[in-house]
Amino acid sequence: MKALKPYQDQIKKKFADRKEMQNRAIAKLYEDAEQNPLAGCLVSLAQLPIFLGLYRSVTLLAKDGELQEPFLWIPSLQGPVTGPTFRGMEWLTEGWTTDPGASFPHPSLGWETTLAFLAMPMILVLTQSITMNAMQPPVDENLPAEEKESLERTQGILKFLPLLIGYFSLQVPAGLTIYWFTSNTFTLLQSVTVKAYYKANPPKIELPDYWDALDQDPDSMSAEDRRKAAKAGLNTGPSFEQLMDGTYIRFFF
Repeated sequence: MKALKPYQDQIKKKFADRKEMQNRAIAKLYEDAEQNPLAGCLVSLAQLPIFLGLYRSVTLLAKDGELQEPFLWIPSLQGPVTGPTFRGMEWLTEGWTTDPGASFPHPSLGWETTLAFLAMPMILVLTQSITMNAMQPPVDENLPAEEKESLERTQGILKFLPLLIGYFSLQVPAGLTIYWFTSNTFTLLQSVTVKAYYKANPPKIELPDYWDALDQDPDSMSAEDRRKAAKAGLNTGPSFEQLMDGTYIRFFF
């Protein structure tokens, strides 16, 4: 997609006042380059059933008491959310008590166990933030002000997504949080590796010749090039004023 950006910029400049032509030309560009702009979304959607199935299976195993084994510093893979007296975030928000002579209250599970369960969600928020920053393209300073503002607003909203995921991880079995962390780690490594590879080996995309004349003045194009550009939908054609003063009469002969 990055290799096609110069052509997209030329299209937006050429058809700045004609959004319909702009969209048609960009669609034609993707078609000629044999690229699908939704390919990345399809990969994410394909993973969704896997995650939902894993969530269901891990939750049921935790409820049946089959995930009581510890993992690293985590006391158990099922976590405190599926215990006999805890549901959701009750293990963290309820049952705080203050021992005689103590200055501060402590959670119902004790500080050591509670911090052990809190560590993985905190790590998950961190890795999710790093992964999202690594995968987000930088904001192009040459974008129109309105488009640039919209992109920055979207990226600003997405910055809160890791916190939402961290909040969700506090209410699911610890095994699911570990899976999510592992997935983030592999996604980050894959993103860094792919970017490094294509930076050293820029992709070469072959396009029809008329794309090379996209930014040319129609007056400087040959009749054959104008015909190809018009067939591809890349020729803006004469304006009403140009037709009236006869500048583009030759287009009809």
